[in-house]
Amino acid sequence: MTEFKRVTLYKIKEGADFADYLKGELKDYDKVDLEGEFDGYIKFQDAGGAQKTEDAIPWMKFLNSGFEEKQYTFSARNKFPRAIMALRIERNDFEDLHFVAAFGQHGDSFLNKDQIVYDFGIKVGMNICDDDGLRRIQTTAHESISRQTERQASTGASLGVFGINSEAEFLRTISGSVKPDYRGAIESFKGKDSIVIKFPKDGDVDWSYLATLCLKLEERYNSTDYRETAFKSYDVLRHENDPLVIESLDKLLCADIVAKRFDRIHLAPPEFVEGEDPTYAYVEIKDDDDDAPATYEDLRITELVEVPRRRLKDLTSDTIKRWSIYRYDAEQTKTYKLWNAYRCLVAEVDLDGRTFVLSNGQWREISEELKKTVEDYFAENDMAFVADFLPEGINIWSEERKENREEVYNFKAAESCAEIYLLDKAKLTVAGQKKYEVCDLLHSGKMIVHVKRYSSGAASISHLFTQGKFYAHAFATDTQCRADITAWIADDAEQPNVDKDKASFTLIVPEKNSDVDEKGYTVVFCILHDRPEFAIGDLPFMSRYELMLSHRFLTQDRKFKVGVALRNVELGAPDADVS
Repeated sequence: MTEFKRVTLYKIKEGADFADYLKGELKDYDKVDLEGEFDGYIKFQDAGGAQKTEDAIPWMKFLNSGFEEKQYTFSARNKFPRAIMALRIERNDFEDLHFVAAFGQHGDSFLNKDQIVYDFGIKVGMNICDDDGLRRIQTTAHESISRQTERQASTGASLGVFGINSEAEFLRTISGSVKPDYRGAIESFKGKDSIVIKFPKDGDVDWSYLATLCLKLEERYNSTDYRETAFKSYDVLRHENDPLVIESLDKLLCADIVAKRFDRIHLAPPEFVEGEDPTYAYVEIKDDDDDAPATYEDLRITELVEVPRRRLKDLTSDTIKRWSIYRYDAEQTKTYKLWNAYRCLVAEVDLDGRTFVLSNGQWREISEELKKTVEDYFAENDMAFVADFLPEGINIWSEERKENREEVYNFKAAESCAEIYLLDKAKLTVAGQKKYEVCDLLHSGKMIVHVKRYSSGAASISHLFTQGKFYAHAFATDTQCRADITAWIADDAEQPNVDKDKASFTLIVPEKNSDVDEKGYTVVFCILHDRPEFAIGDLPFMSRYELMLSHRFLTQDRKFKVGVALRNVELGAPDADVS
């Protein structure tokens, strides 16, 4: 009986072979063959760590169990071993199955993860988990701000105990114990893009056992049993794994990029970036560069494709994956690679009557159920808001920044109306941190206004709805936030606020939470655009989805009124006066 008790398993996409997903040359791997069950390759490598021998590594005993003589030995100080085992299982009348088992620290470093089935672990986990045995849940929200949440129970619990909003949050990871039918093979699991299996204490795990387990997990991956459980909302945004569909989506995406149709394409960081106000570059910069390439405060698809000598002809997704996005360190005057550009793309594409979204390098299909939910919500809720105090036709060119900036609109709106206070530069306290701009404009009629420009190829419009939800909640519940607003207004001596009746604004910012009557306040989303005609329905689907979530939260979970004001603006430097 082996002491091997845990394994991490990946499923490989259909049509891929060993050379497609194993890094390096196959000649550098050991060939393995369990006749009639599977064949494959193993790669073993030492890595940093503490003193170990093979006798202290249960999975090394497992790998050696398939050979007549011990194949892998290990003895070192300050070392840890790692390995990968790729296996192909042949099936009569069906395409071969490929799986990868990873062992030790970073055993998956030998694996090309472009070739894995991204929802393998999560789907298997949903189909094998004990309904009352969940231990940990991680979710993410599909918004411009990456919001990841982890919930952990002190004992096994049902999904309902974790309090997940199935319309706003999508599962990333689940872990727990398994249903009785699977306890003979699996004690517990953690499912995400891979699945981590913990074996029962009395289990005897050898190569044949592993091959049999992979076939069981394949059956569970293809099952739709989870649709009859609390996990049924998972299909609202389903991972797309069909390589032919993904190829078609990538071709449509590339065609839009070549034609510079960016209405439904933008760039966004795929993960949180530490530090304040990161600066990005699309070309590597070294400290000895005499003529350094441009750097940017935001990621924009228009600037990505306009990099000098960037070739768009015959563009493919593989080409985009070779485009790098860097973080620029001004002190060292050099760049550090963060991601490939494909991972940063956020896009919507229609294919054969179906709508797909690309986020963090993965395609998901928007379900018909979700589409109908959004359409019905907007049919039942008229969000149009007149807001006569917000001007039309403002030129938002910033001569100082040489850019079109919504802050120019904010200044001119406050300058033209005595009932508007400009707050877009006020750094206020929310949740103990004094760094947030709670709104752009505050109207004395108890209107909290957030302003963003809808720009082709920019993610800012989604951020508008997210920040409105976040900051309205803070305004209603955070006494320090409101105290900061009052203090900032009292101390402010800048234009265009200096001559305003400050008391009329501080009067609508109560000191106590109990004095905040949310029903008396309106959260206004002001969308700037430069089109002859523009309506809420012209927003990308996922932006409308996020608007729905924000509207529902603010009006149902909270008690605010909510409106959307669309304002046409002029772009570019005004024509010079002709005398």
